[in-house]
Amino acid sequence: MSLFKHFIFRMTLLAAFAFACFTQAQGQELKAAHAGGEILIKYKPSIAALQVQTSLDRAGLKVLHRFEAIGVLHCEIPAGARLLNVLEMCRNDADVLYAEPNYTYHTFEMNPEPLPLRPDDPRFAELWGMNNSNDADIDAPEAWDKQTGSTDVLVAIIDTGVDYNHEDLKANMWRNPGETGDGKEDNNIDDDGNGYVDDYRGWNFVFNRDDPMDDHGHGTHVAGTIGAIGNNGKGVVGVSWSVSLMPLKFLDRNGSGQTSGAIMAIIYAADKGADILSNSWGGGGFSQALKDAIEYARDKGSLFVAAAGNDGQNNDKSTNYPSNYDVENVIAIAASDRNDKMAGFSNYGRQQVDLAAPGVNILSCKPRDFYQLLSGTSMATPHVSGAAALLKAEYPNSTYRQLMIRLTGTVDVKSAFASKTSSGGRMNVAKALATGPIVGLVTHLDDTQNTSGPYSISAETVDDGQITEANLMYSVNNGATQTVVMQSSGQDKFQAGIPGQPLETTINYFVEIKDNAGNVANSQNFQFRVTSKPGGGDGKCCGGTAVSLDDSAGKTSQAAMTVANLLMLAALMWGVGRKRKK
Repeated sequence: MSLFKHFIFRMTLLAAFAFACFTQAQGQELKAAHAGGEILIKYKPSIAALQVQTSLDRAGLKVLHRFEAIGVLHCEIPAGARLLNVLEMCRNDADVLYAEPNYTYHTFEMNPEPLPLRPDDPRFAELWGMNNSNDADIDAPEAWDKQTGSTDVLVAIIDTGVDYNHEDLKANMWRNPGETGDGKEDNNIDDDGNGYVDDYRGWNFVFNRDDPMDDHGHGTHVAGTIGAIGNNGKGVVGVSWSVSLMPLKFLDRNGSGQTSGAIMAIIYAADKGADILSNSWGGGGFSQALKDAIEYARDKGSLFVAAAGNDGQNNDKSTNYPSNYDVENVIAIAASDRNDKMAGFSNYGRQQVDLAAPGVNILSCKPRDFYQLLSGTSMATPHVSGAAALLKAEYPNSTYRQLMIRLTGTVDVKSAFASKTSSGGRMNVAKALATGPIVGLVTHLDDTQNTSGPYSISAETVDDGQITEANLMYSVNNGATQTVVMQSSGQDKFQAGIPGQPLETTINYFVEIKDNAGNVANSQNFQFRVTSKPGGGDGKCCGGTAVSLDDSAGKTSQAAMTVANLLMLAALMWGVGRKRKK
């Protein structure tokens, strides 16, 4: 065969391979459930309104909603058009920043597992996640000795709605001050000027009306764990006995909803000053628009508590949204059981999941004054949301980041969570309420092949007083402990590096902090290896540097991998041609 024919043969194979990669990438994008006839699109900030309208007309897009806060348009595609074709057309438009499907999300509850004994009347004794004989609980009674909550703390429940008339929730339901009193509740006027008429008790984004009543049950259950009224002689008790619960319904009676609804709910909650956003849902693909909305909530000062998911998967390798978004206010929650083990259904991830909380056979509220058992990371998440509400009541000036430090830096460290969460443990709200220095959000390094170093470690702290000293303590192959003074990189943030080490080295490290009152606190212990061998805490092969990468770069990584595969195939085919020629 001639050299020219060899070249044509190789190029044909390359073209076929490239087409297969492109088709696979398209299929992956739409693998996640989505609204078939809708997209979310964002134009570059410099594009004039007339140009935007021209672009929309050219693509045949009808605007359903404008998210002015983040500059995103929720659009309907032309009847009969293929979603992939419309997305490709929009992405090829030089004026478009991004275009993406309107993904579908769903609740994260599981069917309850049988209990040895299920009493007829719900009592506090049934709430094992609050207190149990195995001490696999969050130490709620110990926390309540110090703080039981405040209605000044506002928690948005972004879910299927809430039964706001439930006997154990009604007194803790939020009332919109701008739409309450003097007959404002039903006067058909947008009294507070936020674009929603008579939204005095939240909003229903499924049917675009002022009634966020729960027609599924999931959101009411979540609300009960966060803030069922304490010490009222009825039903159960929430982590925070007293709190303001804002029901925002974007999930329908089947527990499903789209990105557009989630965005509306998040922006609504942030604009109303919600301290905590509780999100027991997920399942869509990566959405830049949803990430933009979460960043908007961050900029408004809201903590975003997110369920890690119920697929039993490693979120470091397989993405779960919204818990995997690399935004500073997102805290991701796994589910633990009554034996302080990771629930079999729970997702995990040493980099992507922050901590565990009780999530198996959790008793909480059910619409129409009933109660029920449910399991899932959906049930773990409100434990953390309720704990964050208690912390905010005790420390009202806390930022979302300080709440995260308290939650992650005071966990009960357990072997079951050591390699499956970044904090290494299950939440303990009593410890989180403690005074004195706390260190959390410490960099958790993976095994690496990098021998040059340094291995950079950062840590964040919180204290009633002032942190005066932070030290990175490490040992090599269980040798003597060495100390590196950490440098301040911002308010109560510190950073230092461990020098490079040879291959087949094991490094253990922790962070020690001191405050102006002489109090000392340590982080948990961490370990990583410098090695060329596969394995380690999560079985990953080595070869990368000792840093974690933003998961939002997944598309870039996929594109890079496609290019690498093409180059590899080209090299292989060229080698085959050269060998045959000889």
